[in-house]
Amino acid sequence: MKKLTALFLSMVMLTACCGALAEEPYHISVIDSFYAENEPSANNPIIQKVEELNNVKFDVTWVVTGEADAKFNTVMASTEQPMLYVVTSGITNNANYIDMCLNGVFWDLTDYIQKSDLFRDELTTSTALAATAIEGRNYLFPLITSGARLGLLYRADWLENLNAKGKNLVVPTNIEQFKAMVEAFATGDPDDNGVDDTIGFAYCDDDDEELAYAGFDTVCSLMGGPVGWGFTDDNKLMPYYFFDQYFDTLDVFKWMYDNSYMNSDFAINTNKHAPLANNVSGSMFTTAAGVATPDYDNLNNIVGKGAWEIEAQQEFYTMDGTRVTSSTVSSGSLGGILIPKYAVKTEADLVKLLDTLAAMLAADSESNKVMTIGLEGLHYTMENGTYTQTEEQAAQLKVDREIWCTSLLPRRILSVNYGQPDTLTTQITRKAVENEAYAVVDKSMGYMSTDMRNLQLQIATLISDARVKYIMGQIDKDGFVAARDAWLAAGGQEIIDSVNAAYLALNP
Repeated sequence: MKKLTALFLSMVMLTACCGALAEEPYHISVIDSFYAENEPSANNPIIQKVEELNNVKFDVTWVVTGEADAKFNTVMASTEQPMLYVVTSGITNNANYIDMCLNGVFWDLTDYIQKSDLFRDELTTSTALAATAIEGRNYLFPLITSGARLGLLYRADWLENLNAKGKNLVVPTNIEQFKAMVEAFATGDPDDNGVDDTIGFAYCDDDDEELAYAGFDTVCSLMGGPVGWGFTDDNKLMPYYFFDQYFDTLDVFKWMYDNSYMNSDFAINTNKHAPLANNVSGSMFTTAAGVATPDYDNLNNIVGKGAWEIEAQQEFYTMDGTRVTSSTVSSGSLGGILIPKYAVKTEADLVKLLDTLAAMLAADSESNKVMTIGLEGLHYTMENGTYTQTEEQAAQLKVDREIWCTSLLPRRILSVNYGQPDTLTTQITRKAVENEAYAVVDKSMGYMSTDMRNLQLQIATLISDARVKYIMGQIDKDGFVAARDAWLAAGGQEIIDSVNAAYLALNP
């Protein structure tokens, strides 16, 4: 009996000892925002599996997107700061945010990003880092999306139909091919209805908000010009409307407008997809992944399901053969992740947090696989070593990955392939990643202060109004130059001087 009692006590002590040795989960507090109607559920099977695999626990405070800016200021003035603060670009354009970064409220992540192949090469890009830098340093880990994701969406069925009539058109890769297609779409009766009711190109020019996406910047890059800001021959940074190629671009749009090859309401068009969706236009520039959205389902009712096809061209060249694509990334255009020093107090704490994130997000980690393709049996099935997925499983994966896996942590532009088949979106994204090497980027990124960026926005209509008037023939080149001079007098020269001073300070 004594032996049994001793054995029992030994087992109790061993169990207690093992329990004491079991490591408590590493709690990571986060504040993130959400766009949906309802707050993301805490009972997310993907995140729960990630927590289990990494012995962590995410303590997330979700904020409605519309309240994110006000919440940021409140939180950062309190003692309830999170270890990871996921912020929108609206916050990073705030002067208060810039002051916080420069005054040491957040960890400077520059060196940690540069030392990590994963952080530097897989989870961000040099363009994204430049766009979010403050005086050359990165306090924000950008949540990236490809800046080279633009494409020319075009009616492949119209192109085929016109070629059957002997037009000899090609899918455009340069400006002359683009102009030939646009003219043919507008004049060649591509829908065979015998009525002059089509245009070649749909355009939207609304005070610069859509300029990067609607095609003006892309055409400028095809003409060999800069995007946003570029370097002059004497190595001075200047806005692109001081370059000859900008006027070449204006002339292309004026040519389309004068000949009714594009929509005449381009300056007030608030539904940029409408001309293409309503069987009026044959092409438009926008995010290439737009071909995979329901924006054009209306064509089923107009043309008939299966009787039309919209494709995306993503590869472009200047007339001298240089491959280019205009980047949509500019200063202040990206949100990302901040690490407040109040919550992560020491460098050792910071390193532990970054190491934990790196382990979760490594391409060969089980947790990254789970965040990418979900859980076997729930989100997909493996049959004889082959990945298969039902419509129900795909729908469940979309729900479970939404927000949690797309904004909570750093992410890749293109997901790691774990055996899942390519989708149209994946193919388009892969091309966008390839295009990053050829992206024409705004050279003022990292050199324009928040004050100068705000001033640039305040006086931007001087240029955008002149651009519209030029395209519509209401002013000529001299009139545009006069508007440009007015821009300089209204503060533009101050912006130019400030940007160049910042550039020289960081590049002596």
